[in-house]
Amino acid sequence: MAGFVLVPVALGSVYLMKIGNSQHEMHEAARYAAWERTVWSAGGGGSHNKSDSVVLNEAVARVLGEPDSPIDSIVDGKAVKPASRKFDPMLSVNKGDGNRGPMFKEEKGAYHTFSFKDDKAASGLVTRALGNVVTYGLDLNDKGLQTSTISWKYDWIPSLDYGWAPIKVSSTNTLLTESWNAGSPDKIKDSIDGIVATTLLKKARIDKGLKLLGGLARFKDFKKLELGKIDVDRLPCHRLAKAKGRPSC
Repeated sequence: MAGFVLVPVALGSVYLMKIGNSQHEMHEAARYAAWERTVWSAGGGGSHNKSDSVVLNEAVARVLGEPDSPIDSIVDGKAVKPASRKFDPMLSVNKGDGNRGPMFKEEKGAYHTFSFKDDKAASGLVTRALGNVVTYGLDLNDKGLQTSTISWKYDWIPSLDYGWAPIKVSSTNTLLTESWNAGSPDKIKDSIDGIVATTLLKKARIDKGLKLLGGLARFKDFKKLELGKIDVDRLPCHRLAKAKGRPSC
């Protein structure tokens, strides 16, 4: 019983944990792909475009790759053979021959499939009217929605391989095309400052009153309030590839 039940259950628990972790990374990869398409054209003239394959390679390298690997705009978009692809260690399993490898099933020389969908902007008088209200005062480009889908199949580990079909999963993410997000941090702050409700409270000096109340009532959390704070995402220095003229961490 220990050999046929407990051992597979123990190994299967670890395997399911890795599947759960990979699901989170899949959602992140799909979101990365949709985000890239909001500011990069799929084709056409000029240099401001990225093909679907380049975006997929970047998503795999930057999201599913080794956590501390540097981000390189030239290398990350290139095609990499499955045998040479470096994944997050959490996405590897024992292949049964003493070696570890990715938990994804290789098919036709690839692990992943990828697709984009470019939806037209919503139509109808009511929808357009609501859209005008939402975007009033903001320099938004709401020409459509960008949808990306990433999918793959899992390879069974030897102890759980009973000839079943591989598990196929996918994740889809949709983002509104907003070219303003590609601007500078100051541009982003200026664009969304007017729609952040807590900004009004900051201008009314409510934050100082709350901090004072926190000091009197000994509510330490009140002292940490930063009403109206807009925190723009920044790329960690250690994730940047070394380049001439770029400051070191």
